[in-house]
Amino acid sequence: MNKVLRRKLDTKIARYIAFCIAICSVFILTTFKINEYQSFGWMLGVISCSMWAYWGWQDRSQEGYGRFLMEITYVILGIWGIYNWYG
Repeated sequence: MNKVLRRKLDTKIARYIAFCIAICSVFILTTFKINEYQSFGWMLGVISCSMWAYWGWQDRSQEGYGRFLMEITYVILGIWGIYNWYG
């Protein structure tokens, strides 16, 4: 298998993993009311958004940079959410 095809396959699998992490985050944030669970949900959201921000940064097109900026905004807000639930 050549390197380009393998890299695209690895990225595709990793994007599905990031999507599943995001779904788990939304489930936790909308279901549980305990502070520890809420902060864990926000942490999962930060991890997922960080993964998507990385891929947005790697994409050299205009849409990639837009996605990068959007995901970085979500990462910052997610960190604030973690701090808010612990505070």
